[in-house]
Amino acid sequence: MSMYDDLFFRTNLNDTGQLPIPSPAYTSPDIIPYGITPTPRPKEFFAENYANDVGQNLLENADNYIYLRAKNLAKESRSGSVWLYALKANLNLYPDLWKNYALQTSDKNVDNNRLNVISAESRGIAVTDNPFVWRAPSPDHYCLVSRVVTDEHPSEIPDVQHVTDLTEFILDNPGFGWRNVTIVSADKPDTTTKGIHFVQGTEAATVTFDILCTNVPEGALVEFSAGTPGPSPLISVSKTPVGRSLPDDEDNYNWHTGVDCHVPAGYETDIDYSYWSNGTTPVPGMSITIRAVNIVSDDHRLYSRLFTPQQLGMSPERCAALGNKRGIVLGSHTTVFR
Repeated sequence: MSMYDDLFFRTNLNDTGQLPIPSPAYTSPDIIPYGITPTPRPKEFFAENYANDVGQNLLENADNYIYLRAKNLAKESRSGSVWLYALKANLNLYPDLWKNYALQTSDKNVDNNRLNVISAESRGIAVTDNPFVWRAPSPDHYCLVSRVVTDEHPSEIPDVQHVTDLTEFILDNPGFGWRNVTIVSADKPDTTTKGIHFVQGTEAATVTFDILCTNVPEGALVEFSAGTPGPSPLISVSKTPVGRSLPDDEDNYNWHTGVDCHVPAGYETDIDYSYWSNGTTPVPGMSITIRAVNIVSDDHRLYSRLFTPQQLGMSPERCAALGNKRGIVLGSHTTVFR
């Protein structure tokens, strides 16, 4: 028995990098479906939990975040680009079945070739801080296949047509990982609006990302997120119940929550937002709006021309948090329920 000497994905928790890989092969704890809210400190969290399989079931009709981790068995530091592929459950995972079904990250790194790079010192754990995002289809069983490419091990996807060749490919390539997953319908959102694009531009700034619910019944649930790292904190508000609100001048009930993020220059991502009725009855004409609000202090040259948090329709709690700052809505996206 020999040992692998690069970044590798375990087949199971007992795998230490031996070749050929140990059985079972399709339970990799290093392909990590981890719910519909991005993890704030993925590198630290998943490295600290390397001895555990912390993966979760995928949720139907929601954008699930999936992380990868790999241990570096080389004697020196290593880095590599990672991919993740998804396909409906199949007993023989010939590469032709999955090689054209690469998943994307929130910033669409597959489309624009901005490769997802992981790195680790010798014996260290490398983790994706830019998770893959998958809108899981109807409840069923699926397979996820991970791949890490380094200079020393390019992990080429072979043209395999025979079961013997497929067997050899799986046995001899720890740069690929395999995990069977289940998609469940419990707690799925009623609606998810996906892919609201956000581009920061060439200037770093504080941006408030918020969700505004108009005539949405109290007790319904909403959330929004983007998995792309960069902002501090992440663009993410986890599942939150819609609270009680007072009517405005037009007799609409508006409820709001959000998060203030320092967004670096050049940042780009897609934001998804979801709604759960949670036992309430949707009201015809109710709406949910995701907004990006540029927030500035009183020393900003445009301060006097901007709007108070109250004028922007923010909740008393958000107004108190922002104090005397002012802002303007840079853009928004609304889903109206008919």
